[in-house]
Amino acid sequence: MKRSIPVSRHRLLLAGALAASAAVACAAQVDQKAPEPEVPAQEAAQAERHHFHGPVAVVIETAKAQAQLTATQRATLDTIAEDLKLDRADRIKLRERLRASAVNVIRSGVTDSKEFESSVSEATRAFEERLDQHLAALEEVHATLTPEQRKTVAAALRTRIDEKYGAKDAAARGERGVKRFTKELMLSKLQVDKLKTLRKELFGEKQQLRPSREELHELVNAFEGDDFRTALNSFRAKKAVVIRSHAASAGKRADSVLTIFTPEQREILADLILHGPRKVLLGDAPAETPTQE
Repeated sequence: MKRSIPVSRHRLLLAGALAASAAVACAAQVDQKAPEPEVPAQEAAQAERHHFHGPVAVVIETAKAQAQLTATQRATLDTIAEDLKLDRADRIKLRERLRASAVNVIRSGVTDSKEFESSVSEATRAFEERLDQHLAALEEVHATLTPEQRKTVAAALRTRIDEKYGAKDAAARGERGVKRFTKELMLSKLQVDKLKTLRKELFGEKQQLRPSREELHELVNAFEGDDFRTALNSFRAKKAVVIRSHAASAGKRADSVLTIFTPEQREILADLILHGPRKVLLGDAPAETPTQE
């Protein structure tokens, strides 16, 4: 199976603008880090947790819980899950490179640089490779199950989609993120209003990149049949167009956000990305045990 590097998340709104999508946002979507020796273990634990909740893991968990698997099938699914974990060290290295690049861009206040262009290209490529890896794994899971098992898994996945996939909840989390962002950078009302306007735009783009409820149901319906590959290829082609469109406009969108902040605020933001809010605002080291985002 082809290995690649996944894209992580960050709570700060600027991450979305720097990348203009979940793909390119890797330039600033980094987990909080401190220079203490414990960081690699913390990063690995966060990466593991994020991986565990990925689409392949969800399908595998559902198959194990709902389908009556043979010992051979269970072993195959375990191998697929383990294969997706083997790139952890590479993705941590990528995250560090893109974190450093994002900090440099934020401190400078402009994106007109070869460094920014390189980061956008690298993050976009990594996202596309990760997407290919996940789709290949899903196809392998599909091939491992019998037609009856696929129906059972599909029924459970439909229920999960309807229960968990809610734009309202995502919007509420985004609003809480803006409030925290406002407090940490001591933003004016005018700055907050501008950020909220941009957040709405970026949230809409994120929803385009992320599969919609309807798209997920289409994939689940195809999972029941024999031609799952066609549905996956169609999904991949559609999202590739969105990824590349967002990447092409990443600099313009990032500049729109960066111009909102004062130089002093950009310095604080850069420090927040490097060290985390507790270290920057309170002088405390980040907790050794990471919390769920």
